[in-house]
Amino acid sequence: MTDTQVLIIGGGISGLSTAWSLARCGISVEVWEADEQPGGKIRSTREQGYLTERAAGLLVNFRPQIDELIRQAGLDHRKRSRNRELNRYVVRQGRLAQVPMRLPAMALSPLWSRSAKLRLLTEILIPRGGSTDESVASFIRRRLGEEILETAIDPFIAGTLASDPDLASAQAVLPRLTALERRYGSITLGMLVSRVLNKRRANLADTFSFQGGMSELTRALAATPGIRLHTGLLAAGLERTAEGWLATGNTRVGRRQTRTSHLVISAPADAAAALLGPLDRRLATELAGIRYAPLSVLHLGLRRDKIRHPLDGSGFLVPRREGLTFNGNLWMSHLFPDRAPEGQVLLTSYIGGARAPARAEQSQEQLIADTLQGLGRLLGVKSDPDYVRLDRHARALPLYHGDYPAHTARIEGRLAQHPGLHLSANYLGGVSVRERLFQGMQKARQIEQALRRTGDLGDTAERSLNLHNGNPPHPASP
Repeated sequence: MTDTQVLIIGGGISGLSTAWSLARCGISVEVWEADEQPGGKIRSTREQGYLTERAAGLLVNFRPQIDELIRQAGLDHRKRSRNRELNRYVVRQGRLAQVPMRLPAMALSPLWSRSAKLRLLTEILIPRGGSTDESVASFIRRRLGEEILETAIDPFIAGTLASDPDLASAQAVLPRLTALERRYGSITLGMLVSRVLNKRRANLADTFSFQGGMSELTRALAATPGIRLHTGLLAAGLERTAEGWLATGNTRVGRRQTRTSHLVISAPADAAAALLGPLDRRLATELAGIRYAPLSVLHLGLRRDKIRHPLDGSGFLVPRREGLTFNGNLWMSHLFPDRAPEGQVLLTSYIGGARAPARAEQSQEQLIADTLQGLGRLLGVKSDPDYVRLDRHARALPLYHGDYPAHTARIEGRLAQHPGLHLSANYLGGVSVRERLFQGMQKARQIEQALRRTGDLGDTAERSLNLHNGNPPHPASP
């Protein structure tokens, strides 16, 4: 039996971010990870000269807190940023078309018809509307029109979130755009005001990875002094006690029990539901109702001289109506250095998701054949791959479908009945690596404040927090 101020069940990016923030404040924290290594689905693999990513291949950031985390984690010198000059493409009528990233360029782009451009220019005149349960498709169609939805937003939602714009919650999936409409009455006006006020804008976001891939981030967080990490430890039961929580877990060598004041469950929704079922059936039911999309990630290594396209971009996304068998393709070896051997390229395709879940389960041979057919038509690929890796995820990403804000509100309402119990995972607050890091830091702050209120922070943690926040230590501190 061990004791800790905070126990985190789940060593994915959310849990590690929370643990990192707590440990830096001098708060004792223990992390249980069922897998043999931390990081959740994030995992970089180096083989045959290729560096592939099992899940997230990059981080798109506009939050200064994440920049500070990267710096404090000692990863600044390992960071590799995307070249801002690289083009972004979408499939349009069977060919790759460049996607403009700024409003003036959007209005002049040949990607859209005259009527679509006129709709963009007049968006500022459209009155507020919609509801809290409005779908992404309804929101974009109402504000920007059908053509923008089909050409730009549909492939973005399917390609980056594995979701369906007809079912996805606009408020949950496009929070910045829906917030602009609520505040300013118009997306265009809101973006213009934000520019004048020098606020963050999506086109100023930094896109980056690390020299050894995204695993460098999870390894650095897990190695933070003060984090007691246990891998290969599967949580099996929870009990509410007078002092807090008692967690029981199983390892290959026996059982482990830990007492804690604050318990953070950073596992997927179904695992969290199984753990919490005996304690709160209603909360478990809400968690079990969260659907996930299956996804297969296919990495192909190809000879550069066997590809006709200049590959002068980061990759491309695929609208539903184009009928291809994959949702998007990233040109990883052009995004970041050292992803492929000399004279080779690494192209990574994303298959399945809510758009076509059955495709993610097809045989490797079928996935390769279908993907090569599409790449041959779009990029002029003229050879079989020299390298293949397939990563499958039966439950890749949570789907923020339906009235998701109401769903999460019910979850938060049930959590309020259990002091010291917290949820921190990608089914709450966004699926991106950026949001998982940020939400983990926010969760740590919430726990630190709770410990302070109950007087359980401890002198060591108090001094660490003072120094961390730039405050001098208390005069009575040694």
